[in-house]
Amino acid sequence: MREKIEKYIRDWESKCYFNGIPDEAPNEINHLVPSYKRIALAILKNDVSLKTLGFTPNVSPYYSELKKIEISQRPNHKPIQLTLF
Repeated sequence: MREKIEKYIRDWESKCYFNGIPDEAPNEINHLVPSYKRIALAILKNDVSLKTLGFTPNVSPYYSELKKIEISQRPNHKPIQLTLF
């Protein structure tokens, strides 16, 4: 998590915040600009993937396949037919 936060700060400082990112941002644009408040809130929320800061979580290409196998091996497993409205 620390490495991602440091990268987040470096990236924003290299783009347009040459004097450092601000402590807070106005509420109207808070979701658009970086701030140390956003970093602190991500840490407090225990957002390990830092999705609130714009990082995309790492998704394993094998997860869905393993989950299908796990579900099919459960006792009393009945396939569910999904229908659209």
